[in-house]
Amino acid sequence: NSMEAEPFTILGAYHVITLLFIALLAIAFPLRYKKKSLKKRERTAYFLGLAILTLEFFKPFIWHHFFDYAWILVIPIHMCNLSAILIGIFLLTNNKLLYEIAFFWGLGGGIMALLTPTVAYTFPDSEYMMFFFGHGLLIVVIGYASIALGNRPTMSSVKNGIGVSLITLPTIYLINIILGSPANYWYLGARPEGENIMNFLPDPPNHIPLTIIIGIFFFCLIYLPFWMYDKFKKDAQ
Repeated sequence: NSMEAEPFTILGAYHVITLLFIALLAIAFPLRYKKKSLKKRERTAYFLGLAILTLEFFKPFIWHHFFDYAWILVIPIHMCNLSAILIGIFLLTNNKLLYEIAFFWGLGGGIMALLTPTVAYTFPDSEYMMFFFGHGLLIVVIGYASIALGNRPTMSSVKNGIGVSLITLPTIYLINIILGSPANYWYLGARPEGENIMNFLPDPPNHIPLTIIIGIFFFCLIYLPFWMYDKFKKDAQ
């Protein structure tokens, strides 16, 4: 497959088309369902929850058996994996804290992954399609939970997102150490391959304090439109 596909370039034609398609789907699909009855919206939420959890369960096997990734590299504990699991459980249980964490981890980690993916080849390479399908589905499901089901983050969600991230980070760091190289979850042990923001940071693990600051900035940036909307609404009253 990679023989037919060109080497991946950031914001090349296929990459831009893929990003636009995911963004369009993440907004248009939930907007369409927003008008439907609560029963239909909840039934779709249940289906999406099961779908994303099933995908997360099978993804390690797919990456291992079809793409020859070592088991040590495919444990579903990257930020995007955890976000997918949390949003899946949220759609089945309606636990708001799970939505809050998944919202920030999914958009923060997911958008970064979509913009700077760790793939060698572009479309129609099967690894490219698998990567973008998984991350794209995460963004679409978060879009559905937010738009179709009417959920949104609050100021306390930002604090929860930062707090849970700071608690989880040392655990992930420890898992990397226990597993040893090439395990590199949350990219705490080494830089991810390809062009990405971490190329501008100090060498791992000295990049961790800066990564935390960038993460907090990203969370605040994601929340900014909601904060502006609330402020505008308050001022209008």
